Amino acid sequence: MTATIALPDYSSAAYLEAYSRINAMVIVGEGLADRHFRLLARAIPEDAETLQTLAAMEGRHARDFVGCGVHLGVKPDVPLARSLFVPLHALFLKASRAGDRVACLVIQCLIVESFAVAAYRCYLPVADAYARPITAEVLKDEARHLSYGEDWLRPRFQEVAEEVVACCRRAVPVALGMLERLKPDLDTIGIAPVELVGEFMACFQESLVAIGFSPARCRQVLTELAAEALA
Repeated sequence: MTATIALPDYSSAAYLEAYSRINAMVIVGEGLADRHFRLLARAIPEDAETLQTLAAMEGRHARDFVGCGVHLGVKPDVPLARSLFVPLHALFLKASRAGDRVACLVIQCLIVESFAVAAYRCYLPVADAYARPITAEVLKDEARHLSYGEDWLRPRFQEVAEEVVACCRRAVPVALGMLERLKPDLDTIGIAPVELVGEFMACFQESLVAIGFSPARCRQVLTELAAEALA
């Protein structure tokens, strides 16, 4: 028997306030992903057309999620979202300016996209009727974005493996740290933070295995990263 999921009260003041922050995080995150993929298109000119397409998809996602907020009569807390994204965005820009394509791909295509996939999977069962089909379509797109990074890194695995691990050590604790500020809001809209972290870790591990890491090495790296994030 399938358990019935208790849906939140979408009209309550508490829900709408929490949603204003979560919606802003999604909008800002998708907007930054648009920018990141456009920067990657310059760094990987042979794949520029594909990367521009991925960027356009992210921009469309941002607009779609703006519509979700409008539907609920919510004004997204964009300033807060931008401030929370600053550390992770700064890591990407630093790598981009240094011409470090590996770090750029790890941050955007593996870490950010794994978080997006995890977040949308967790949100989908508790989304309102307007947001649910939009979220389902976006989820399909994010899997494609994740695959691009995996496909680029996989044939270069032997030469980039240590760079990938080094970048993960810098960026994953930053990404996990963003959740700390949002835990109460996630609970309010029906997402258990511990389940979101677990879904992210599972998705991220799948990506690491897909590019060439052994499952045992993945578990070791993720255990270390989780410990650093909680330190």
